[in-house]
Amino acid sequence: MADTSGPDALPAPAFGPDSEEMLRCIRCELRYVPSKSTSALRLTYCSFLCELGDLGFSITGLEHMEPQPKAIEPPAVELDPQPGEPAIVE
Repeated sequence: MADTSGPDALPAPAFGPDSEEMLRCIRCELRYVPSKSTSALRLTYCSFLCELGDLGFSITGLEHMEPQPKAIEPPAVELDPQPGEPAIVE
């Protein structure tokens, strides 16, 4: 158990005086040690799955994403009528 020197003294942390402080995950509210987190946002999420579930994407995936070039589409309006089709006159 933790030693207390007086009635107002705080108990020693359960994870040790030399350890990192445990944080609480924003999504699942579990306590975790930031150095053990698999998330790119270690100070916010306890794991990659919480990051993905909360944001809808991962920061690592966003960093590695490559933009796809847009294909140039021909105009949808035909300027000359095709042979065999009647011309429309308004």
